[in-house]
Amino acid sequence: MFSTFCNYNNKNRLNILKKIDLLKKIEEAKIKQKAGNSLEANHIFQVLLKSNNDSFDLLYAYGLFCRDLKNFNLAKRVFLNLINKFPSSINPYILFAEILKIENKFKDAERVLLKAIKIDPNHGDLLYNVSLLYFALRNFDYALVYINKAIKLSINNDIYKLLKSEIYINKSNIDEALYILEDLNNNRIKKDNKKEIRIKILMADALLKKGKYEEAEIILLKLIKKYQGLELAYLNLSILYNHKNQLSKSIQILKKGINLSPNFIPFYKNLATFYRNSGQLKLAIETNLFIISRNKFDFNSFYELSGMYDFKNHQNELNFLLNTKLEKLNPNSKIFAAFAISNLLHKEGKFKESSRYLKIANDESMKYKKSDLSLKIKNTEYYRSLKIKNSKNKYLENTSNYIFIVGMPRSGSTLLENILSLNPEVTDMGEVNFLEESIKETNDFEDVYDFYKKKVLNQFQSSIIYTDKSLFNYMYCAIISDFFPKAKIINCIRNPLDNILSIYRANFLKQSFSFSLTDISNLYLNYFETMEEYKIKYGENIYDYHYEDLIENPNNVIPGIINWLDWDWDEKYLSPHQNKRNVHTASSAQIRKKFYSSSIGNWKQYKELLEPAIEIIKTNKILGEKVSK
Repeated sequence: MFSTFCNYNNKNRLNILKKIDLLKKIEEAKIKQKAGNSLEANHIFQVLLKSNNDSFDLLYAYGLFCRDLKNFNLAKRVFLNLINKFPSSINPYILFAEILKIENKFKDAERVLLKAIKIDPNHGDLLYNVSLLYFALRNFDYALVYINKAIKLSINNDIYKLLKSEIYINKSNIDEALYILEDLNNNRIKKDNKKEIRIKILMADALLKKGKYEEAEIILLKLIKKYQGLELAYLNLSILYNHKNQLSKSIQILKKGINLSPNFIPFYKNLATFYRNSGQLKLAIETNLFIISRNKFDFNSFYELSGMYDFKNHQNELNFLLNTKLEKLNPNSKIFAAFAISNLLHKEGKFKESSRYLKIANDESMKYKKSDLSLKIKNTEYYRSLKIKNSKNKYLENTSNYIFIVGMPRSGSTLLENILSLNPEVTDMGEVNFLEESIKETNDFEDVYDFYKKKVLNQFQSSIIYTDKSLFNYMYCAIISDFFPKAKIINCIRNPLDNILSIYRANFLKQSFSFSLTDISNLYLNYFETMEEYKIKYGENIYDYHYEDLIENPNNVIPGIINWLDWDWDEKYLSPHQNKRNVHTASSAQIRKKFYSSSIGNWKQYKELLEPAIEIIKTNKILGEKVSK
């Protein structure tokens, strides 16, 4: 009995010593890796794996090593092996899902994490990672549910609270986000530069979304002064100036950032966008070509280029794009590559091939973005059914300086705003969300004008006339007519099938209905019928502007618009392509051209693709007559 006990102790002691030795060698491999000696580190791991392939510590460390080297396929195999051998250990699930997220395999990542939750529903970091996943998918309601569970388990975890504040920012719950961030900022006991930076960056983002530009700017400038190489501060400051329609300052701050960090590609991406929006198309093209020269798999830049460049002097890049095997790309790259190829084939008149790639791009997008069609229609119907009446009528004279441009996206609205902004008394506000925000913020419609006016004056200098091109404001025509009774509403109308096709081709990342032809068509139908009703009720405030009529006969249509607005005539309104203003929409490149009719009747080239749309549009008698011509 005594001998057996001694043997057991000796065996146990040997196992402990063996494990200590293993951990020392793992640590040695980590030190080699940290020093940049990845080959030596890998050699240590390979030797250890020959005799310790059942060790959790070794497999876990080796999986992290493979992940850090971006050998994701091998890392996934290692973490999957760990999951099979140690199914109750949660970290391998988290790391496996993390790699799947990097590869844009969000559904697979979700399955892995939800499987882990069944094993341990009270694992804080697991819940945090589930929240991160839903945040990446822009499902902010789900993200909030899981981060709240994580915080409940670890009430003092600042990282969890930071994510919650970021979720609130994206849900437009700005005050709630700022409450969390200010509390974190005030209660930082020990100095933590990384945490301070993230808190301040998020505070600036929240203030930016609240329209408090000066406060956001102060925070970002202080960060730049304190951390001179802080790339995110420069990047976010450039976005702030862009929101303020100060594109020259945006470009200037990006150039400063590039001087400090010339290898930080997001600087160049923003720079290319700002060049395009300010009409500097040559520089936009050059910047996107530079991005591709640094990373030939940057299909976002290929997509940007496809809208303004034919690659005639970059045949190698064009051949690379056209010969790309889409099935081998991650979903995000596949979407942008397919849209880019479709655009280039369209320019060549290869419409059948263009249709095929267009469908690939949109079908792939639908896998990861839930359509917001029902939400838009529900919102429209809610305001159509409301019995609204301005009992005070106190704004009768004050509202004449507002012009609301409404309609569907890609209906010629940017061209219209380009024409109107040639009037020196006009401030073109673009696609601001002031009216919807004001409606949601006020408990009494009587105050909606005051809220709206405050937002306008907070962001823009005082002006005689303002144009608001938030197109979905068509939902709120009743509120505009009752509470902005002297405001003008211009309804942008385009051939329904040309309009639907143009939306389908546009890759509207923030309009998830736009990836489905049936959803676009149903929304168009709802928009059209809503405006027909509002024109009966509020006809004197609403002007129908037909895109095709303007393109085919600008000399008659443009004076008609100017006359309806009761403005003095000027010949410059006939040359909107000469307008040097900044344009922040998908039309920012096309708007620099003279009137062109090549987009009129385009739907006929895509008739087979558009069959589902044609059937839906024909259910309305008026629209059916238009598409049968």
